[in-house]
Amino acid sequence: MHSDIWTDSSIRDLSDDDIKNFHDIVLRDVKNKYSTDEDKTILQNNLDLWLYCLRITRKEIELQLSQHKTNLKANIKELLDNSADDFEIQDLKLEEERWRNNAMKFLNAVERKTLYVKLIINNEESI
Repeated sequence: MHSDIWTDSSIRDLSDDDIKNFHDIVLRDVKNKYSTDEDKTILQNNLDLWLYCLRITRKEIELQLSQHKTNLKANIKELLDNSADDFEIQDLKLEEERWRNNAMKFLNAVERKTLYVKLIINNEESI
């Protein structure tokens, strides 16, 4: 069982707040926005938790992508029902496409980071 460097307790003993704080570090890492070198050390010393948080983040993004797709269809239907002009519908579609592109870029960054963490784990296991 791995221990967490800031509490010296097992991962099972971490509170929801501890996991949320760790997840915030993971998100800053994915966005390349480290707040301190301590964040890097925390991540490196908690590989399993890091990988877990990346997987959760990936699932959250996938869910958001699905929800946005459904919401877009409903919003377009509502606009059509209200006799909106084509400009409004195209504007909505463009806005949604921009959001989707940004979400896909972030998902790609999460996937790259996930592969990186897996490489570290595999390297440690082979030593």
